[in-house]
Amino acid sequence: NELLLPLDAICILTLIPKWMPTVSRWPDFFKTVSEGGYNMVHLAPVSTRGASNSPYSIYDQLSLSPDLFDSRHMTEAQREAALKQMLGFVHEEYGILSVTDVVWNHTAHNSAWLQYHPEAGYNMKTSPHLRPAYELDEALLQMSEDMEKVGLTAAITTEADLIAAMGYFKSVVVPRLKLWEFYVIDVKKVEKQFREALSARAPKLDYPQFATAGGLNLRERALLLQKVALGPAVLGERFGKNLDINVVMAFMMALKDQRAIVANNDDDLVKELIGIVDEINLDFYKESDSDIAAIVENVASRAKYLRVDDHGPKLGPVSRSDPFVDTYFTRLPENEITKGLHAEELALANNGWIWNADPLLNFASPQSKAYLRREVIAWGDCVKLRYGNGPKDNPWLWEHQRAYTEKMARLFHGFRIDNCHSTPIHVAAYLLDAARLINPNLYVFAELFTGSEDKDLTFVKQLGINSLIREAMNAWDPHELSRLVHRHGGVPVGSLTIPPEYFPLDMLGHPLDSSFYSPVRKDETIVVNVCGSSPHALFMDCTHDNETPHQKRTAEDTLSTAALVAMSHCAVGSVKGYDEVVPYLLNVVTETRKYRLPDSYEGIIPAKSILMNLHTKMAREGYTEIHVHQENDYISVHRVHPITHDGYLLIARCAFWKTSDLIAHSPIVLLNQSVHVIESAGLRVQAPQTESQRSAHPDDHRESRKTLGAITGLPCFLDFSAMLTTLANAEQVYSDGQMKTVITVDPKHFLPGSIVVYRTWMNGSGLDLDNSGALLFDDNVDLLPPGLNDAIKLLRSEDVNVILYRSGPEEQDIIGEGLYDVPGFGSLVYCGLQGFLSAFLPIARTNNLGHPICANIRLGPWMLDYVTGRLEKYSALFPRIKPLKNWLEERFYLIKRLPSSFVPKYFFQSIYVVYQAIRALCIGRTAAAASRLLKSRSHLLKESSLSILTESMVMTKYQLVGRTASTGLYPPEASAEKRSLSSFAAGLPHFATRHMRCWGRDIFISLRGLLLLTGDLETAKNHILAFGANVKHGLIPNLLDQGIRPRYNARDAAWWWLWSVQQYCKSAPEGLAFLNEKVPRRFPPIKRYWPDSSFLQRSGDDLETGDNYVEPSDPAAYQTVSTVAQICHEILERHARGIRFREWNAGPALDHAMSEAGFDIACWTGLFEANGLPDTALRGTGIVGGGNRFNCGTWMDKMGDSEKAGTKGLPATPRDGADVEIVGLVKAALRWVNEILESDQAQVWPWPAVVVRGDDGKDTTWTYKSWNDSLQKSFEKFFYIPSDPAQDGSYFFRDVKLINKRGIYKDTVGSSLSYADLQLRPNFCVAMVVAPELFDAEHARGALEVVKKHLHGPLGMRTLDPSDWAYRGVYDNANDSDDPSVAHGYNYHQGPEWLWLTGFFLRAYLHFNLDAAGARPEKRDHVVHWVQESLLQFKTQLANVEKNPFVGLPELTNKDGEECHHSCPTQAWSAAALVEVVRDLVHEACKP
Repeated sequence: NELLLPLDAICILTLIPKWMPTVSRWPDFFKTVSEGGYNMVHLAPVSTRGASNSPYSIYDQLSLSPDLFDSRHMTEAQREAALKQMLGFVHEEYGILSVTDVVWNHTAHNSAWLQYHPEAGYNMKTSPHLRPAYELDEALLQMSEDMEKVGLTAAITTEADLIAAMGYFKSVVVPRLKLWEFYVIDVKKVEKQFREALSARAPKLDYPQFATAGGLNLRERALLLQKVALGPAVLGERFGKNLDINVVMAFMMALKDQRAIVANNDDDLVKELIGIVDEINLDFYKESDSDIAAIVENVASRAKYLRVDDHGPKLGPVSRSDPFVDTYFTRLPENEITKGLHAEELALANNGWIWNADPLLNFASPQSKAYLRREVIAWGDCVKLRYGNGPKDNPWLWEHQRAYTEKMARLFHGFRIDNCHSTPIHVAAYLLDAARLINPNLYVFAELFTGSEDKDLTFVKQLGINSLIREAMNAWDPHELSRLVHRHGGVPVGSLTIPPEYFPLDMLGHPLDSSFYSPVRKDETIVVNVCGSSPHALFMDCTHDNETPHQKRTAEDTLSTAALVAMSHCAVGSVKGYDEVVPYLLNVVTETRKYRLPDSYEGIIPAKSILMNLHTKMAREGYTEIHVHQENDYISVHRVHPITHDGYLLIARCAFWKTSDLIAHSPIVLLNQSVHVIESAGLRVQAPQTESQRSAHPDDHRESRKTLGAITGLPCFLDFSAMLTTLANAEQVYSDGQMKTVITVDPKHFLPGSIVVYRTWMNGSGLDLDNSGALLFDDNVDLLPPGLNDAIKLLRSEDVNVILYRSGPEEQDIIGEGLYDVPGFGSLVYCGLQGFLSAFLPIARTNNLGHPICANIRLGPWMLDYVTGRLEKYSALFPRIKPLKNWLEERFYLIKRLPSSFVPKYFFQSIYVVYQAIRALCIGRTAAAASRLLKSRSHLLKESSLSILTESMVMTKYQLVGRTASTGLYPPEASAEKRSLSSFAAGLPHFATRHMRCWGRDIFISLRGLLLLTGDLETAKNHILAFGANVKHGLIPNLLDQGIRPRYNARDAAWWWLWSVQQYCKSAPEGLAFLNEKVPRRFPPIKRYWPDSSFLQRSGDDLETGDNYVEPSDPAAYQTVSTVAQICHEILERHARGIRFREWNAGPALDHAMSEAGFDIACWTGLFEANGLPDTALRGTGIVGGGNRFNCGTWMDKMGDSEKAGTKGLPATPRDGADVEIVGLVKAALRWVNEILESDQAQVWPWPAVVVRGDDGKDTTWTYKSWNDSLQKSFEKFFYIPSDPAQDGSYFFRDVKLINKRGIYKDTVGSSLSYADLQLRPNFCVAMVVAPELFDAEHARGALEVVKKHLHGPLGMRTLDPSDWAYRGVYDNANDSDDPSVAHGYNYHQGPEWLWLTGFFLRAYLHFNLDAAGARPEKRDHVVHWVQESLLQFKTQLANVEKNPFVGLPELTNKDGEECHHSCPTQAWSAAALVEVVRDLVHEACKP
């Protein structure tokens, strides 16, 4: 009794209490129930029954039926106590839970309380809309009484009798009722009112709707007048529809004034009006005719069934007491109690049901005409209850039913909601709430006839229904029965829905029992991705409403159906009498016999007992998988444990019809499995089925149907054994080193109605470590599978890249192989394990074993061999992966020996656990290096949300950092050590190999987020030094090309490199000592920067002595050695002095689309005019700029290349001039240098100034402090666009008329395209992060709000204001149109939304709203929560592997977050920038 009963373990038996012995004699009765294997009983209502004696027609809900007890003189309290005590005894003694029906939708027609509370039902006072239905019902009663008076026979037994009666009904009864009067407008009344209005000459009213009424035809006029003048109908009244006579008057006068009618006098007007009203009435007459036709059809159909049809009850002579058809209304008696009631309160609508009705529509409401149209199959002994919308509408009824419900909740463990589909949901919800206050663990099930699973779910969700009844007797043949068993039987064998001990819930999202959700460790957070499911089933072999197998099929089918139901993985049940093979449906109204205690060998009881106990065992122990196979009239069901693979196999032969055919089942082959007989049984019934045998019908109320005696089953014999079987033969066969069990059926002995059940288990798979079935895993779920830790513990970052990732081009580049291609699905996105997981996870979430990937795995070992084969090839270069390759090979050897249905499951399980172990290893190392990045205890943050997001973004590093053969950080001539260094891909798969892999700008934007914050200082340092070695012209390469032919066309890359140097010095233990690191130079610098004792001592630039291209094999390559500090100073000083050069190898070979002028590179600094400033106003500002109209030196680097559209050689966004983010990076560098110079480590930077050329062309010094101060002073003036135009004079503008948005910062200053300076773009957010001191805090907050409103998208930042003339939000690089704005993706940066900028925007938003001057402390929580909420979009993006199989953050999206198919699906800087946001967010939240 302390053991919880899983829902799937329920074995319920329905009992009708009035057929049971009295309560005191229940123990012996329930002992037999327990011995039958049942653990729950469903008792029909136990309350006092009404006049019909049906337990579902309750006379008094608050009293227990006296006939259930030995003494009829017990008080109600004594009866309740006795029943409660007995149910408690049954629970304690036999482990049987009890549930009962609750009947909320109706009460017995003779319930005494109806006379006191007629408002509880639907009568003519509470529901006047039912009056026409009541008048029709009265007419039918009168016809029933007058049958012989009008020449009809009362004993209707033939079709001819029925036709005659219906003829009278249709031609006399219906016309006499004049039902049409309830539909139409009273034309005579309208005529009278109109004449009176004409006589009164009332003032003319003006209705604009009638201004053109004269141009309408008669039909249109009628519709217009109906729309304006027809008021709400008075329900239940003849001629209840009325026209507003004032509106009618205005309408007719309008027609007259418009000369649309000829009206010489009032009679003419009246005649015209009558014609219009008749036209209005036409639709109402049609509605009336349609309803009357339905009335006639439904009355005829019901009468035919009740009195003529062979399958109907064939009721006796028609009379008022036994009317022609069911009566729809109960008439309350006229007595002392009811004499004070109005006559309209005395007739109450009976309850019933309707074929295919909408269960959400109350068929007694004004919105339904079901009672009038005679669509209700009425229960004459039940009055439908009227609750209204809430307790205020009917206080007594709600309180009465609440008391009834609470009483049942005190007695029983659960409820079956009777007539649930017709019970108003709000009523059931209210009453269940009351019950659950009494019994919080109430088990609730119901039978729904909604005809729609969606509507089923509406009831299930709103009422908290635990199970829905499903009926095996609804199956019409073995195929349909097998479908039902499959639907309710569990998940397929080999399913991917594995308990969370083996699959982490936050990835798979598989809903399991809540006991699995407890964390392994106290500090562990369990994240569950909840999946929907179909409503839980209570699968009944037969219900108390079903005809029996003897009636619907053959009696022999009793056993086979029971066995098939018992093998289902859901709650199961039966009805008392089924196991005893009672031949007919027992009528709950008329049956008077009692149950008897059955013998233990009676009917199918011995076999059923084993089946019920087996059902409970399988549910408790987790046999959740099932395979169902139907062949002829055989159905086999194999229930399997998902971990141990032990199972139980049922072979059943159905007996839907009598047959002696010797039909056999194909041999059943079980690979590497043994079997043992659990039970074998066949049912032989002695009484044959005859045509004359049929049930007592529920509509049959004749006394002759009652039978005295006890309820007894058919005489039958059960051939039964719990050890042996002659029905089938199981033989073990050995071939190809494997054992098979082959089961063959003997059709001579395996007769219809027979079953055999085997226990099955796996042999020698090698998967289970012991008998507990722990499979590949150690018993301790907190540990890795045996041997896995040793196989992965030495892995380095580059090894992880090989094992988990590698795009197709990378794989081809190293080992000459490609992506795994799945027929019918396509290629995976990665060659490593992530490629398989990305494809597999959606399959696992839906358990889609029919997916082409699962089919491919089942068909052959190719996928398993691919995984280990590629690791073998990589082992020569990456020897640390060899142990893991061996570990996987061992597991795959065992998996290949399994039945093919298990292979997808265990292949996925193996690679998944490896992936999770490696992922945990990587995250663990990251967390150790940057603990505050991933953990926070702040109340402001949801730790699990940020942790999961950050961990996923951190894994991007392992996607993108790895080795390739075609490129690296150093040329082939370099040492083997340098050639073996991993390189950082900008994104995959577009930037995977060769010269397109390593981009200076991308790497150094990403370096802090993906390398420094994750603790990978070594990789960060390698990239800083490698790019620093390639400094030339004072720039670092845009494309490194492993130092062979690097390209120097990026003006921002050098500043991002400097930014990374700063961040490395702040992060690495060596600190500023890193600046002394020696760097061999790929290209000899100009003499001024030769790193000897004369460093910086030479005047001039001596361009002829340096900055020239030399091949990597040239002796001059890598001969010059500088320190990191010297390179940093060189970059700063060369920019201060001005940079001008033409790209080496300029021409089509270098860039096919660029014009000649585009190869000319220039950078200037606003110090002296000699620097080539675009505007003299920039002199002395310290602002850095450069470029020209024909090149694009910043990250917005789209070069036009469409000759058709005329864009070839024209950058879409040249951004020449001073770019705001570069100015911010310059300021950050100057700030850092000055901090060093002012520190006690100034010796690492011995240069207090840069040497520049003055206006006279001579060298002069400019201190770093002066440069920094000049830039600080000038920034707001040159870049801010004030909100108030009156302030424009305080700022620098070339043309204020071009301003589109105010309160923002310019994108550039001094662009050759004047309007471009003023366009709203998100680039100033970068400057706000790297150099926040440049910005006036109030201006910055305002500008960020503008960005938030206009540029912040779901994932990325709009690269241009949508209101800008140039905005084009959808990027399509394949566009070959002649539209210059979009051809060949010309709009790459003209609106599409880039993710990396979101990181900088959010970081700026945090800083200026929380830390900057003037920040409001009261907004702190709001700001932090808003930023975190913004991050959730990225979590969703990363988690959705079906749409995002690369499991990274994309380069960009199209407008409003729409997927861009031309974007790189995983991009370094997108993830890196967001990692930095998390770091700032956690840092902020951790502040006291």
